[in-house]
Amino acid sequence: MEEEKFICPECGSEEPGFAEMVSMPEPTEKQADKDPWSSILQQTECSICNCIIPNHIAYRWENISIEEANEQWNKLYKKNNHHRKFD
Repeated sequence: MEEEKFICPECGSEEPGFAEMVSMPEPTEKQADKDPWSSILQQTECSICNCIIPNHIAYRWENISIEEANEQWNKLYKKNNHHRKFD
């Protein structure tokens, strides 16, 4: 199966920047409820707007649509995105 191309849900760019695999302890249910980023292990920085996007959204894993990806981004991840800039 071919991987979907990167699409930034913030600016619509198709130009991925730096990708990172993160190693973190498994979040508790309370942590996951409070911060959806606590379970994100793969993320990519958009080379245009510099937002850090979880890979399951940027590459639309499990055949989610662009609309579903944008909805997840806006509902769950965007508000905490400023905490996820790469150093």
